[in-house]
Amino acid sequence: MKLILIVNLMLFSGSLFAQQTVNEAVIQMKTDISNPEGAGAPPVTGDGERVMIRIGEGETKSKIYFKNGMTKIESDMGMGTNQVIVDSKTKTTTTLFETMGRKMGFYSTDDEMQQMMNGRDSGRQRTQQFIPETFIEYLSETKKIAGMVCNKAIIRYKNRKEEEVQQIVWYSPEFVLGEGFRMRDMMRLASVPGLNKLKGFPMEFETTRPNGAKVFFQVTKVDLKAQIDDKTFLIPKDYDVKPMSEMRQPGGRNGEIQMRING
Repeated sequence: MKLILIVNLMLFSGSLFAQQTVNEAVIQMKTDISNPEGAGAPPVTGDGERVMIRIGEGETKSKIYFKNGMTKIESDMGMGTNQVIVDSKTKTTTTLFETMGRKMGFYSTDDEMQQMMNGRDSGRQRTQQFIPETFIEYLSETKKIAGMVCNKAIIRYKNRKEEEVQQIVWYSPEFVLGEGFRMRDMMRLASVPGLNKLKGFPMEFETTRPNGAKVFFQVTKVDLKAQIDDKTFLIPKDYDVKPMSEMRQPGGRNGEIQMRING
């Protein structure tokens, strides 16, 4: 009888801490980038007609809306706002900017975005996207982040120079987002290999980019009971949205989008 009681208690205890797969949620986060001296050039305005969409330094606050495979990320970039809407079913991404009094944007497929990141249309040979093999060590240390008890993990991998990297990540074992959510969309400013393999949702980490820039990422609020209106994922009609191919300019640097704001 005692043995049966102990087993039942263990099963009940395990059910209390069962991980949720969430298909509707709102998550707020912040990303702080500090560049080494001379590395963080501001966006170029030139003759007043051209804007270079480029990530600089400082803090960016973002809010993620996720519902049944649709993702929307709203970010305050300091000089303006940025929205990214991802449809996992059609595999299309729409990026919207509101800056210098103009509302504009571009849309692309996953294949087009990958080509841009690889620089295939620049006429020069570029290194393909680096995806190393990762190994994760789970530790017993915990701390509270955004009201959740989070666990510590170390992600190990080798960089392009075959040097071993140990990346500390704090994650919540309480939940993961459901089918259609892609970690790379959320981590555009702070990419870390292996985050999608964590046994939970990444909540905090600090990393250093190859150019020496330091990136601090932290989730600040989690709402797993959110009720999101489907209209949240609609493209606003007051934005001038064009194909990504029309936004690229010959000779542009990898990862830059140029937009004309005066006609």
